[in-house]
Amino acid sequence: MKLFLSTIFCIAGLSASAQLSGQVLDEKGLSLPRSVVRIYNRSKLSRTILTDTAGHFTASVQAIDQLIITAMGYRPDTIFTTQRALGRIRLQPLENLLEEVRIQARQPMISQQTDRSIISVNQRVKELAANGLEILALAPGITISDNEDAILMSGKSGVQVMINGKLVRMTPQDLAKMLKSMPAGSIRQVELLSSPPAKYEVNGNIGIINIRTNGPAKGVTGNLDLSTSQATNNWLDLSGLVNYGTGQLAVSGYGAWHKGGYLTRNSRQRQLNPGLLEQRSSSLDRWSDPVFRIALDYALSSKSTFGGIIEREASTNNSSYQTSSRQGADNYLTSSQNPNSRHWNTYNLSYRYADTLGTELTVDLDRADFSKNSQIELSTTAQPDISYLSMTGINISTLKADYSHSYKSSFKVEAGLKIADVQTDNSQDTNLFHYSEKILAGYASLSRSKALWGWQLGLRIEQTDARGKTAAITSPDTSYLDLLPTVYLTYKASEKHLLRLALSRRIQRPEYGDLQPFAYVQDPLNQQTGNPALRVQRNDQAELTYTFNDRITLISTYSRANDYFAMVYRQTGNILTQLPANTGLMQVLNFDLNYPIKISKWWNMLSKVNLGNDHFTGVLFQGQLDRHQWRYQVSTSQRFTLAGKYQLQLSGRYTSASQNLIYSQKNSANVSASISKKLFRDQASLRLGITDVFKTQRSFTEVDFASLIYTDKGTFESRRVSLNFSWRFGNTKIRQTQDRDRGDADEKGRSGS
Repeated sequence: MKLFLSTIFCIAGLSASAQLSGQVLDEKGLSLPRSVVRIYNRSKLSRTILTDTAGHFTASVQAIDQLIITAMGYRPDTIFTTQRALGRIRLQPLENLLEEVRIQARQPMISQQTDRSIISVNQRVKELAANGLEILALAPGITISDNEDAILMSGKSGVQVMINGKLVRMTPQDLAKMLKSMPAGSIRQVELLSSPPAKYEVNGNIGIINIRTNGPAKGVTGNLDLSTSQATNNWLDLSGLVNYGTGQLAVSGYGAWHKGGYLTRNSRQRQLNPGLLEQRSSSLDRWSDPVFRIALDYALSSKSTFGGIIEREASTNNSSYQTSSRQGADNYLTSSQNPNSRHWNTYNLSYRYADTLGTELTVDLDRADFSKNSQIELSTTAQPDISYLSMTGINISTLKADYSHSYKSSFKVEAGLKIADVQTDNSQDTNLFHYSEKILAGYASLSRSKALWGWQLGLRIEQTDARGKTAAITSPDTSYLDLLPTVYLTYKASEKHLLRLALSRRIQRPEYGDLQPFAYVQDPLNQQTGNPALRVQRNDQAELTYTFNDRITLISTYSRANDYFAMVYRQTGNILTQLPANTGLMQVLNFDLNYPIKISKWWNMLSKVNLGNDHFTGVLFQGQLDRHQWRYQVSTSQRFTLAGKYQLQLSGRYTSASQNLIYSQKNSANVSASISKKLFRDQASLRLGITDVFKTQRSFTEVDFASLIYTDKGTFESRRVSLNFSWRFGNTKIRQTQDRDRGDADEKGRSGS
């Protein structure tokens, strides 16, 4: 009898001590880590717990009748309930900017979610970065090019940048300039998806950066940025960013104008049969680029939002090229002029539904039109003059729908569908090439995040039908089906130690321009052409991320690409032809260490170390390839806060020698410095800087493969003196356009523009 009664009471006790669970989110559905959940029973506090990095909380409690949930910068939420499965709980932000600053100061600088890394723009980040581009430079594995004209992710062939879930369709140079115009205070957090989940269609080994701006408020805010830099040629950049928000409406507008020139000099030597070809060349590019972007969101109700985006980028360029060549006793000169214009027009309509029960549905309709007109006038003393007139038109239409539902048991289900249609028309004088591509894709994923463990399983299915046609040749239809799985696993060993494992498979389709069969003569011994026979490249990747104390990050990555395509050289007699080709297998092992240190109140340091090995095996035109090499890169940035609101920054980078297919790249380095001062009650800043102080940035390539032997030494305008003025105006807290993902991100990224 005693045993029976003990068993009954034990079961009753277990029943009474049931599991309490829920997830704390902000007004936009983003997780709020380290929110405080106070549990009450009969008006007495029985327990206090914190949410994890995904905003989830669980606790074993005997009885509850009230919960009070708080997070710095958000209104407290009091819930009277006896239920245990609470689902998603949304907190509303405080209007007081001071409260927002306090929450940012308490957030970890770097945190991990199941499928991404998060940089929270807290006070620590603002001490290290003044704008969006500088925030990205803090991110693990992210490098900003020395001239601030490209964003690179370690171990990746490219990066897609989104703002509030929407792809930004700009050239790398214009994108970097737009991010520089975004004050650090206007950005809430940056998401790094080095191994994107099944929801995203990315072309090959591509990473995603999603910049989320601050929460809603009423009023107007903006930023005006004016900069100029001088080397051999001058650059002039003018840009402005304005946001306007009401209770229902949020509008964001960006406009910019860029003008400048860039001079590159090369010295080449190539072994011919017989003799040696020596060439010296100079290339001058001049450009004028106006660009604008308008994004709008209108809240139809508390659950439904309608949005739209219009982007336009126009570019007028004039490139001139001169080469002097010597082969034995023969000498000749080649010069060319290449005026060209390029236009991108992008349109997006979207609808988003999200309720308080965990259901979300988004629909995106996208249209993108690209056109480029180019004329090449080539004259040489060795042969008659040559003239090309080429035109390219690309039309992309996509429809995408995404559905997700979060359950009270911490499970989340996601599914979606995408249809894409691409039509390209290309002409070179009387030669015509038409390419069409249709893609049907669907995905599904299941995830769960608990206190210590989190996981996500996903599968994306893509059906592709492609066809290329010239006036003389119709290539056979290409149709293929790909299954692309993704797996994520996170483990929080303690408050200071977090691990994440990501496994994924992706395909990479060729850029549309690489499929053109036309040949372009550069000089009597060099030409370039496309390759309509390019096959799809397939990528597999495993990535392990370790984060210590929410600051120090170590990322280890192994990736392999089958049918890896790249630009190669084919030598026929003495004529060298450059073209894209499938080269075989590429394997990459990569390690990245990101280490920010606050040495004192006035001295902050960020150091990054990259170590990797690239291994290439395959068959090229000249023969069998099997080459590999270890490489490394070390960079550091020192920021000093001085009296009188001055700030001094010193940066240095060293890149070792590396191997890319048959190309051996020599080492290079760069040292830069800048000094800035805050003005107008910290609403403006003036900055003077110089890049490549010691002129150690260079390019030096060697090739010694079968019968192909040559060297190429290049110099460019790496040392530049720049002056920048930035002014932030208006209400410092404004409703921003909502988070959503556009449907044409992958197709537009393959335009090669």
